[in-house]
Amino acid sequence: MPEFQTSSRNHLSARVWLVFPLVMLAAIYLSRYFFLPFYLEWVEGEHGAIENLTALFLLPTIVLGILLLAHRHKFPRPYIAIWFLLHGIGALYFAGEEISWGQHYFGWATPETVDALNDQGETNLHNMSSWLDQKPRLLLVFWAVIGGLFLPLLHWRGHIAIGGQEDWRYWIIPPAACMPVGLVIMLVRLPEEIFYAFDRVVPFPFDIRSSEVQELYLALFLSFYLISVYRRARAPAPHFH
Repeated sequence: MPEFQTSSRNHLSARVWLVFPLVMLAAIYLSRYFFLPFYLEWVEGEHGAIENLTALFLLPTIVLGILLLAHRHKFPRPYIAIWFLLHGIGALYFAGEEISWGQHYFGWATPETVDALNDQGETNLHNMSSWLDQKPRLLLVFWAVIGGLFLPLLHWRGHIAIGGQEDWRYWIIPPAACMPVGLVIMLVRLPEEIFYAFDRVVPFPFDIRSSEVQELYLALFLSFYLISVYRRARAPAPHFH
């Protein structure tokens, strides 16, 4: 059975992929409980830490999705480099939409043509159609949970074999380092959905903007995934004697 914490595909410190996501989640819930005014303005607010960190966490994916093209010779199939480039393009869209393409920072007025189509009067696309918001988000959640949680789990349990660098699965399947964020992505909205299904008010500690927290961890998943791939791609090929 492959080792979970010493996976050769992780290429990330456990303090980064395990400790940091859990500490960040605890900080969100604890600030909600002990420092409610601070939480509402600086954590959950429209321009708070969650939104800004989401955009920040997407930056490595944007950059690495492009840089991995230079290492395409390491991949056994040409489409693998395209797969990572699509992650970079998707992360650019995700980050741009999250900050309304800079409007949240620079405060320009929304153009009239965009304002007429946008539900919230902002310079973005995701408030215009579900095809530009919920549906892409659902695909990303599906990939983060299936690819980031269950596929590494199946590999860890010995149900999926992953070969060396000549195996496409070595590159495409996310490493075990993505499992904690994948678990948070799967579970963070579950309490809210259950209470809504029974027409109940969501109680503390689950009365947070769970969709925004989920987006934060989606951004973290993408970064962990591509950072791991990039470090493997840059590593020198093993020499056999």
